[in-house]
Amino acid sequence: MKTTSKVTSKLYRCCHCKHEHQVTTNHYGEVYSPCPKCSWKRPGHPGQHECLEALPEGMAKPEPWKVVALGEIATIKSGYVS
Repeated sequence: MKTTSKVTSKLYRCCHCKHEHQVTTNHYGEVYSPCPKCSWKRPGHPGQHECLEALPEGMAKPEPWKVVALGEIATIKSGYVS
């Protein structure tokens, strides 16, 4: 099933403080952005928000992002970039 569609405004809820607000996206999965209510309390922490809208027929939610450390996806050979 497809996971993206046209860009629309959807109702999302912050997973930290439960604040509900509109987010404009092309999918119905999680979004990661600062929360308008609580992000100032947690600087440096990307906000995670869940979509509250019903999935349209024929749509699927994209997989949530995986949190990994840099060493798990790449090897740092030196600090110099040419």
